[in-house]
Amino acid sequence: MAVFRQIYTSFWTDPKVQEEWTPEDKFFFILLLSNPQTTQIGVYQVTKKQLAFWMGYSEESIRALMDRFINHHKCIKYNSDTREIAIKNWGKYNLTKGGKPIVDLLNKELKEVKDIELIKYVIPSIEKSDIRKIFEDYYEMAKNGDSYDTSTIRERVVPRYGDNNNKNNNKNNNNNNNKEVTVVVDKIKKYFDLESKDLEKIVDVFIHTNKGIDYLEEKLRLVKNTESVKSVTGYLITALEKNYKPIPSKQDKNKFRNFDETFTQYTTDEFDAIVKKSQKEKFG
Repeated sequence: MAVFRQIYTSFWTDPKVQEEWTPEDKFFFILLLSNPQTTQIGVYQVTKKQLAFWMGYSEESIRALMDRFINHHKCIKYNSDTREIAIKNWGKYNLTKGGKPIVDLLNKELKEVKDIELIKYVIPSIEKSDIRKIFEDYYEMAKNGDSYDTSTIRERVVPRYGDNNNKNNNKNNNNNNNKEVTVVVDKIKKYFDLESKDLEKIVDVFIHTNKGIDYLEEKLRLVKNTESVKSVTGYLITALEKNYKPIPSKQDKNKFRNFDETFTQYTTDEFDAIVKKSQKEKFG
């Protein structure tokens, strides 16, 4: 269960919402998007009694709202037997990024869905192709009664780092992806105590640099030894993407080759020395 859910401000400017939805419709739909039962996949189990309690409405009113959203607005489906609901456009706004933590969560929640036709209902709204493929593969396997192998899905969404021949090494990747991602996370944790969402961002960026673990450790040391860093996550990501290099100053502190970088400041003497050194290296 998530601690928070996103509700886009565009909800309030949508012409259909503005012209066709009643105040009760808006209240009800926001509840469907953000109540404690919601999942990352947009399919979850909730009873009409629970919805009535949260809204302060009668169960009869909830049944009327449910019927309105199913048959008039056509933006949800509900299975009265399994008490599961699916939000039609959930994927468009909530399934926009991958990464191992997200993939693992999707795999877990997909397996918990009792009515697999609800999974099929949300697939068209998923614009991110690799995430949509996870849903499609699971639906087809579940429909055919096959077991679901998550290792191949993880390999597709979280490729190996430091490997320039991904397409030719799929068989080896399946066994190594989990281990390698774990190594990356452990390495980051060795230097910084970060939240899971920050670890996910850093791992994704590092994977796409296609560099080895030594490259990551170099940037971790660089950020660790830099004073007055406001955001470790943001600075580390930038260092990975732009390949920042430490330049020892007179005080033996790390400075960066990117002179526009705002995280650190040079004294006039330090800056002059760097410029002269650069000119000497270029022109002799």
